[in-house]
Amino acid sequence: MSAGNPFRWACGVMAVAVAAAIMVAAWAEDRAPAQIEKMEPVKSQHVKEVSAILNDLKVESPRKHKNMVVFPIRWGGKQAPGDWLTLDESLAAGQLKVLEKDQASVQEVRVENMSDKTVFLMSGEVIGGGQQTRVVRKDTVVEARQKVTVPVFCVEQHRWSGGKDFGRAKVQAPASMVDSVNRGAGQGEVWRQVERTAAPAGARSATESLEEKVNSAPVQRDLKDAREGLGKFSPPDTIGIAVADARTGRVVGLELFGRRDLFEKLQVKLVEGYTLDLVVNRGEDADKGDLKDVTEKDVEAFIKRAQEGESKYEDTPGSGRGIDLVSGTLKGKGVAVSENVIHLSTQDVRPVPVPAKPIVGDEPPAPTPRPPRVAPMPYPMPAPERDR
Repeated sequence: MSAGNPFRWACGVMAVAVAAAIMVAAWAEDRAPAQIEKMEPVKSQHVKEVSAILNDLKVESPRKHKNMVVFPIRWGGKQAPGDWLTLDESLAAGQLKVLEKDQASVQEVRVENMSDKTVFLMSGEVIGGGQQTRVVRKDTVVEARQKVTVPVFCVEQHRWSGGKDFGRAKVQAPASMVDSVNRGAGQGEVWRQVERTAAPAGARSATESLEEKVNSAPVQRDLKDAREGLGKFSPPDTIGIAVADARTGRVVGLELFGRRDLFEKLQVKLVEGYTLDLVVNRGEDADKGDLKDVTEKDVEAFIKRAQEGESKYEDTPGSGRGIDLVSGTLKGKGVAVSENVIHLSTQDVRPVPVPAKPIVGDEPPAPTPRPPRVAPMPYPMPAPERDR
């Protein structure tokens, strides 16, 4: 062997070793991302606005009225900027117009914001007048000087007459109706819920108007009692409420706002919407039986369930982005603008088992009398649009 051969042999061995080392390093590099990914904590499945508002929530001590339990919710996050008006105050000031479309449609109205401020229309708010009373179907943000077509449902089945202008009804639909709409209920189901609303209180309306039923004397007495019993929720940083039913021991809803002033203005409507369901529609049975103790821990568990779910953006009328939240039996809807949730309503959609009343004696219970029905007025629109 020549003197140069050992050197060439050593160089060959080193080249093979270097190549092997490079291959091992490349294999390790290919494997590394999968290993690191498994070790990372689970990321939030929520859009950023929802993640932000579901964090740093503090549940305050509850207030109670009959079987209804309401918890104020505080939040330490950054609130949405700008100047805002509600539907009622902008209508009262003449800064918002709500009109029937040129070709009137049961399912849509025209909204024009004539002010320099942003107007928020909350799902479930009722507008009176027009050809028939309607309820706002989706949370809607109407920017200054903006014109928007807003989806609505009819909550007055037996009227199709009158003018084009709508006014403030100062009425909120029952929370269960808002929940049904959020889950995709059609016009027929909304009419059925209007028929059932306030029936135990004896409220009647010849045109099956939700506005007339809620504004009836017996219902207003019940709502007044609830307002006085619960009071206003105004501690610093309060941006929402959680509502529970002591008959079932369940938290049924969570209402959060990205601005404290919007919550301050809308809290009475929200509470009345839940009162219609939990108290008025229960009649004398609202606070009978063994009422269960619902605590802050139950609300915290509800919030944790919401945090563990997922949310996405969806189409919405006006400005901003619609929000759809799902977590097991929790269903949430709302609207966000820029980096902030403006309103997020989350409800538990599990059916509530209500024990049947025992029948005393051998005779079956007498049927509940129904109010006389008025033949529905024909709508100037194709029939398929009536129950989409």
